[in-house]
Amino acid sequence: MAATIYPYGPGSYKTEQLATEITAAGLPAPSDIRGSGYAGPGTFATSVEVVYAAPLTPAGVNTLDAVVAAHVPAGPRKARPLWKIRADIQALTTTQFNNVWADLSAAVSGGPPRKYLQDYGTNAGPIFVFDWSLYVTGPTAAQVKAGQISLTAMYVQDNPSYLIHPPFDSSINIDGSEPA
Repeated sequence: MAATIYPYGPGSYKTEQLATEITAAGLPAPSDIRGSGYAGPGTFATSVEVVYAAPLTPAGVNTLDAVVAAHVPAGPRKARPLWKIRADIQALTTTQFNNVWADLSAAVSGGPPRKYLQDYGTNAGPIFVFDWSLYVTGPTAAQVKAGQISLTAMYVQDNPSYLIHPPFDSSINIDGSEPA
């Protein structure tokens, strides 16, 4: 079966962002989004083709049309300050934070004993120190919780989209970045 292509343009499109917006609208993930008409490196596409292996339903096409029409490419971003991220994490409900911590501290198959230990960002060193502090020094329950929150903030700063509607709890929406 031939792929179904939905063309859009002219406009201004950031293909990775558009892919996220399409799935956030409840549509299946496209097999490809092809951008063209770039003016140069770091610019946005002026036309896109959203490719699906099978045709969308008429309602799905209407949803796709609406998502593409509403798309506004995000400009450059920078890391949010840790104190802002930490405040957002502290504001999570107990259930939400438990879901985050269960995911972050889970073992990685064939990898480290805790997911956050595979971080490669600026905060990788401090994350390792927090890991040692949490599991070796015998902190109090309150100190453990404070350490988990700070460690999570560092992980989110290094992985800015980690807590934007994550699969383990889509009610959470914490961005580790902000407009530059």
